Amino acid sequence: MTTDQIYDVVIIGGGVVGCATLFHLINNGYNCIMLEKNKDLVAEASAGNSGMLHTGFDAPLGSLELHCIQQCQLHIFDILNKLDLPYNRIGATMVAWDSAQMSKLPKIMQHSRISNLSEINQLSLSELYQREPNLSRNATGAIHIPGETIVDPWLTPMVMAEHARIRGAKIYTRNIGSKIVINCSGLYGDIVEKIAGYSSFKIKPRKGQYLIFNKTAKDVISSSILPVPTEITKGVIVFKSVYDNVIIGPTAEETEDRHPSPTIDSVITKRLWNHGKKTVPSLLKHDIVHMYTGVRPATENKDYQIIARPDRNWLTVGGIRSTGLSGCIGIANHILSQVKDKFGIEPSKSSWETIQKVNFKFTKNGTVMFPYGIEHLITHPLTFTGVTRQMISQSNL
Repeated sequence: MTTDQIYDVVIIGGGVVGCATLFHLINNGYNCIMLEKNKDLVAEASAGNSGMLHTGFDAPLGSLELHCIQQCQLHIFDILNKLDLPYNRIGATMVAWDSAQMSKLPKIMQHSRISNLSEINQLSLSELYQREPNLSRNATGAIHIPGETIVDPWLTPMVMAEHARIRGAKIYTRNIGSKIVINCSGLYGDIVEKIAGYSSFKIKPRKGQYLIFNKTAKDVISSSILPVPTEITKGVIVFKSVYDNVIIGPTAEETEDRHPSPTIDSVITKRLWNHGKKTVPSLLKHDIVHMYTGVRPATENKDYQIIARPDRNWLTVGGIRSTGLSGCIGIANHILSQVKDKFGIEPSKSSWETIQKVNFKFTKNGTVMFPYGIEHLITHPLTFTGVTRQMISQSNL
């Protein structure tokens, strides 16, 4: 093997965390290669998320998850602006629908303030309905979280990966050598970890289903409508994509299936429909244009499983449950510190001082064209429905 085949870092897995890590490390001077087992990037867990950038208002105190989300919040908007990527700080409104849920709101606000997230305030019912006039009149209270944001969940990691590739990163599969391997394998993180001879956690896939409504419904909500979370899940949300499709989801069902596109469950579809009827009744006057499911790489632990194995030149980034997009740059920054501090690996190149815009063009064939003739299939239903479906309809007029 020749010297030019030895990379500083190999990243296994081309989902949102892998793409963000590739982007961050290449910009900090590391010679990187990313390996993805599928023919398309962002094709598994990351192809079924909500596209929401959470502020971390309800992340566990003192957790690595909260730290990474907060770090991401510090840097992600500058990156999105420089890459000219769509996002909307639409905010979120957490609504309580009974006295038991209402009693949890003060604790959620206190938790947020301890986490140094001051942009959160309780709403009176009159304030709630002034903000969200189409909500059911059965609410008992609400909290407004203005910092909650929506992005394109496919385009964001894809442009990060292409930005890295333009700066010299490699994205493919073949036998290569490196100083360290970073396991960002998502739903297969525990299986890939065994390559290094370890098994410190087990992926317990959690399935979530979504309904996507026609853009005619865009004005039924002004912010993302959150439920009061439970110990297990943030619950079903009514929110808008950056392309103005209103979405209901996700659900949370334990499953043994790691496949990125499990079948639609009609019972779950009805449950989501009923949630919409209870929450925003007028939404159901609009057509459902698409349904999809995602599978989140949960584990038996609540926190991220980022584990350094210096003796094996191996770093596992596992258990990034439902906040991989929300914490992606923070996770990448934590990985960078681990690479330097735990493994003692310094970048072999100079860091880049600027982030440059990456030109791209959507096509009606469901792909996006990038510089140098690179073409990627759109693997996320929110992006496909929001952009490509509209282009196809217009071309048939």
